[in-house]
Amino acid sequence: MRLKSLARRRPSAPLIVSFAALFVALGGVGYAATQLPANSVGTAQLRNGSVGNWKLKFNSVGARKIINGSVGAKQVLPSQVQLRLSSSCSSGAIAAVAQSGNVTCTPTQPNEYGTSGSGVTVGGSATTVATKALAAGSSYLVLAYPHAAISGAAGQHVEVDCTLSVPASGTSTPGSNTITKSLAVDLASGSPPQAGTIPLVLPVASAASAQTATVSCTYLATPDTSPTTVTVDSTLNAIQTASNS
Repeated sequence: MRLKSLARRRPSAPLIVSFAALFVALGGVGYAATQLPANSVGTAQLRNGSVGNWKLKFNSVGARKIINGSVGAKQVLPSQVQLRLSSSCSSGAIAAVAQSGNVTCTPTQPNEYGTSGSGVTVGGSATTVATKALAAGSSYLVLAYPHAAISGAAGQHVEVDCTLSVPASGTSTPGSNTITKSLAVDLASGSPPQAGTIPLVLPVASAASAQTATVSCTYLATPDTSPTTVTVDSTLNAIQTASNS
C-alpha cells in the first residue's frame, strides 16, 4: 500500500466516538471541580475522616453543635475546670480537693467556734456586739445574725447598719475584710418597737496568725430630734472550711 493512500485515509467512526467521549469526560471533571451547584455536597459525598482541624472556621462550632454529654475529662482544661470527685473519705472529713477530683482526707472534723452578745445598746458610732478569736492556719466561713430592736418617736426613719469584720492576713485593721448590711424601719404612732434580723456571711482566707471576728452595729435616725433606742442581740459562728488545691 502506498504512503500517499495511507495519509488520505479518514479516521474511523469508532475512533471519533472514542475521542469525543474522552473529551467530554475530561471536560466534565474540570467542570464538576470548579462549578459545583449550591447545596450539592452532603454527608454522602464527604469521605469519613476527611475534614481536619484546619478546614474548620474559627469560632464556628458552638454548644448547639456538640452532643450532650460528649465532652469528658480528656477534652477539658484541668487548670480551669474542676473535675468531679473521684474518691471519698470513709471517716473524718475532706481536707482538700485536687484538680483531678482526688480528695485528701483528714481524721479531724472541722473546728467550729461560736459566741453571742445580747442586749447591747448601740449608738451613732460603731458599737461592738460580739467578738470571737479564730485559730491561725485555717480558712473559715463566718456567720453572724444580729437582731435589732428599735424604739423611738412616731414619724422617725431609723436605719441600723451591722458589720461583720475579720482583719485580712498580716493586718490588724478591723474592716480590711468586711461585709455590711442594713435594716430600715419607719416608726408609727402607738406602734410597738420594731425589730429585724440582719444576716451576715463572710468567707475568710487562711492566715499565719490568729484572727478575730467582730460584729459591730450603728444606727441613724431621721429626724434625730427625739430619743431613739436600738438594742442588738447577735450570734457569731465560724466553721473551718477545706481548701482546694
